[in-house]
Amino acid sequence: MTRQTRRALPVAAAAAVLAWSLWTSSAVAHESLTTTVLFNREIVRVLNKHCVMCHAAGSLSFPLETYEQTFLQGRAIRSRALDRHMPPWSAVSGYGSFANDNGLTLREVQFIVSWVEGSGPRTGGTVFLNVATAKGSATSQVRAQPDFDRWQLGEPSSTRQLPDVTIDSGQKPATRRSVVDLGLQKESWLRGFEYRPGDRRVVTSAVFTVQETGQWLGNWTPWYGFASLPSDVAFRLPAGTHIVADVQYRGTTEQVVDKGTLGLYLSDGPAKASPADLVLNAQPRSQPMGKDAIRLSDEAKLTAATTVLALRPEIGPGITSVEVRARRPDGGSEILLYVKNLSMEWPTSYVFRKPVDLPAGTVLALIAYADGGVEPAAKGLRLTVSHY
Repeated sequence: MTRQTRRALPVAAAAAVLAWSLWTSSAVAHESLTTTVLFNREIVRVLNKHCVMCHAAGSLSFPLETYEQTFLQGRAIRSRALDRHMPPWSAVSGYGSFANDNGLTLREVQFIVSWVEGSGPRTGGTVFLNVATAKGSATSQVRAQPDFDRWQLGEPSSTRQLPDVTIDSGQKPATRRSVVDLGLQKESWLRGFEYRPGDRRVVTSAVFTVQETGQWLGNWTPWYGFASLPSDVAFRLPAGTHIVADVQYRGTTEQVVDKGTLGLYLSDGPAKASPADLVLNAQPRSQPMGKDAIRLSDEAKLTAATTVLALRPEIGPGITSVEVRARRPDGGSEILLYVKNLSMEWPTSYVFRKPVDLPAGTVLALIAYADGGVEPAAKGLRLTVSHY
């Protein structure tokens, strides 16, 4: 064997090893693409529908707008989707149908699981290689798009600015109250409203009521930022009405000044019906499941035919589940709402997709369970029923 031959052998061997490595790596990568679910098709739709209202630049949490951002969070997204921890929605499917439902459907969960376990292809089998996509290419343009700058209900009749609220660095989550003078010189009718936080990084929820009467108008959450009534229904607002905004803020590592905007949608004249509030206060009744569980309940009988628009349970520490049931005079019974695994970080109302008609004589029953070891749970649970 010549000296040249001896030198060539290690080079040839190295080349062979490299070729084998590249071939097997390619084969493994190819074999791992076991899904037809693509970011550019199914996943971006899920993100637009359920995620980017919180997961976007300048919003509450890390962004999930681009393919690369989503790919790197894939395992965490899969885990939270399977556990039903994200997106935040506590109502159990099958009990009531809600316009502000942000829960993932079974099909959407399957899309996420299949995409993550199939190596997260972008489109046409392309996967994230931790290198920038060529600028201007078709694939780089597909991303989830938060829509923070558009009024969801169209251009408002008028807008009102909320007062500045300063959230100091290191401050714990807290609710801050603001009062807005609507400047009404005469009786008006409100058919809807929309709220825009000044700084979406710190606002997790808001509740709006009428100062003069305490009437509940609606809630704001990052995924459902407005209240809209049926065409022949509107809130009656006397001259001089003020709206109270109870805005819930999360903690922050830097000082933030929030100044929200309230968009008002007014009717030209009186509506056929105006919503009112029915309030149930569930109090501790018994401990049927041992010393660690408390049952709370209350009920009210409807004296006239009633149409229910929305339900607002005010959740305190220790509440583990809430059920709202309608017992009709003919003996029929219907669960209007059942929620569990509640989170005080994401308080929400439940707005019926189609208002629920109940005949006179129907009994509305509120039943809740609470952790007996949490003292505030013994103070009760308040439910506001918006109806007309």
